[in-house]
Order: sequence, then C-alpha cells, then structure tokens
Amino acid sequence: MKLLQFADPQSGAHVGLIAEGQVLDLSQGPGAPRTLFEIYYDCGGDELGLEEAVRRLERAASGARRLELEALLANRDPGKPHLVKPVSGPPGEPHALRVWLAGVTHGDSARLREIEAKQATGDAVNVYEQKYRECAAGGRPELFSKGDPDTVVGHGQVLTRPADTQRLVPETELVSVYGLNKKGLLEKLGYTGGNDATDNGIEAANPLNLPQAKNWSGACASFGPLLVTASAFDDTSVTVSCEILRQGKRAGFKEGKTGQGHLNMPDKLFHLERSLFSRLPLPTRHLLVFYWGTPIVFGERDLEGGLLAGDVVRMGFSGGIGVLENTVAALPGTGQLAGLNS
Repeated sequence: MKLLQFADPQSGAHVGLIAEGQVLDLSQGPGAPRTLFEIYYDCGGDELGLEEAVRRLERAASGARRLELEALLANRDPGKPHLVKPVSGPPGEPHALRVWLAGVTHGDSARLREIEAKQATGDAVNVYEQKYRECAAGGRPELFSKGDPDTVVGHGQVLTRPADTQRLVPETELVSVYGLNKKGLLEKLGYTGGNDATDNGIEAANPLNLPQAKNWSGACASFGPLLVTASAFDDTSVTVSCEILRQGKRAGFKEGKTGQGHLNMPDKLFHLERSLFSRLPLPTRHLLVFYWGTPIVFGERDLEGGLLAGDVVRMGFSGGIGVLENTVAALPGTGQLAGLNS
C-alpha cells in the first residue's frame, strides 16, 4: 500500500491512497481525515492497524475524486494540488511529528567523513572512524534531531542554503515512520526516502558543529515522495541514487545500497531504535520519522562547491518509494541582528 499527502489551494491538506497510477482522495466530506496522522490516531489505525484503517476509508470513499499521480509528482505550481511531505502532524500541531536521524551507519560514509575531517583540520581526526567502530561493536550510535519539524519539507519543495554555509551536501537516506498503538507499543508504519541536507564544511572543521551543520530555518531536510506501508516494503537492501543538476546539466551523481543488510551494527535497525526510544519514548498521539544514515557522500571531487542556490537534487529509492526532488535556494536574511550590534 502506498500513501501520500498533498495540498489543495482550495481546500487545504489532503491524504491519498495510490492505486494504478491514480490517487484516491481520502479527505472528502465532513470529518474526513486530512493527514496520515489522523488516519492512524483518529480513524482506528492505532487499534486496527494503519492498512486496515485505510481500507475502511477506501471503501467509504469509493466515489471520491481521483487525481493523476504523475501530475501531482510533476507539479510545482502552488496554485494547483501539489505534494507535501507524506507524514506530518495534524493541522495546527506540527510538533506532533518528531524527526530523528542517525549518522556514521555505513562504511563508505564513515571513511569519507574521516578523510574530509583530516583535510579540513590538518589533524589526525578519528572521531568518525571511532564512532563507526564503536557502533559496529554494539556501542552507542550517533543520533540527532531536526529540532523544528516545519523545517523539514516534502517532494517538490525548496531546500534552503544559509548565507554562512561552507559546503552544503545532500545525504540520501532510507526513512522509517513510527506510531504508538493503543497497547502502548511502537509500530513501524512504513518507509519513505529522505535528504538530510548537511553543511559538512563546518562539520568537517569540528564535529561539535554537528547541530549547526544539520539545523537552520526554512528547510534543512526533505522526505518523500510517497509512504510505502511496512508490509509492502522489503528493507533488507534498498538501492538509492543521488543526482545534482546545475543549470540543467549533471553536476554530480552517485548511487549506493542501504537497508538492514548494509547497516554496521549487530542488531541492525533495532540497535538504532533501541538507542533512540529507550531514552526518548514516543509520546502518545505523536509520530516519528527516522533517517537511517547515508551510504552516499559527496566529496569536493564529486560535487564541486557542494550544493549551490539553483541546484536541483534528485534522489531515487527502490521498493516503490520513487524519486524525491528538491531545488536549493538561498535562505533569506532577516536583519534581526541590527538591534544587537549597536
């Protein structure tokens, strides 16, 4: 089963079920759910299971409008129905969605990060190699959050680049989605793709810059385009790719493998889940999206200058998730500092 969320300029938020290239609008009529969150927590998903709740809505919405999936994926005009991130908090409650991420979970990523750190500092920095070995031995993984869920956007939306960025890079990651059922047990609801955009220039200069390398206003990450439900997705081995277009020409391309079979820790994904949820249990009526870490790292030779304003990032994910595309734009300044510098 595949689901998505889209915005209609006339009627607001909608959630849809994908079948045979079309999207059945499940947000029709008074009281209909507007988000996947509402399907899970208000339409019985946390008791019946997400898929059964969707099936019941599908039967009730048999005469509802249908949209062409291809048109929704292609549209960039906010005046027409367009995709947003496939999971969010309900209307007016963005922080009911939590966004957490893991790092240094793939061998190639750890090795290239170590090289970049040594090049940036001139020192024999070993923090990435050390963390990779620690996690591989069953130790504590690197986990961090995107603190404001409103700064994480969906397919077709713009990623921002702060003015003080040293070197912005895309990070192509598998993303799993969690809810808390009526029994108080975590459920993996599905999978999507993610771009954990990172200023690896400041991260390479000093790993303590990680929170700033991962968080800024506007849009510091994306995920989508679709959610594939857990029973319909094989997370053993997932092929991913990342292409960067600059002025219509390919400026960089890489591909790799992620999934359970490519994580470096003994208990695979459960090791990360245990480390996260044992310290930060998911509150009731919250959802959480979790990025698994990237198998793809773009060094300077792979992507000169890193991501620049105007670049288009296209990430492909096997297993039915599809292609996540975002354009990069400069983060606008605010002038807020003027009152402090006096």
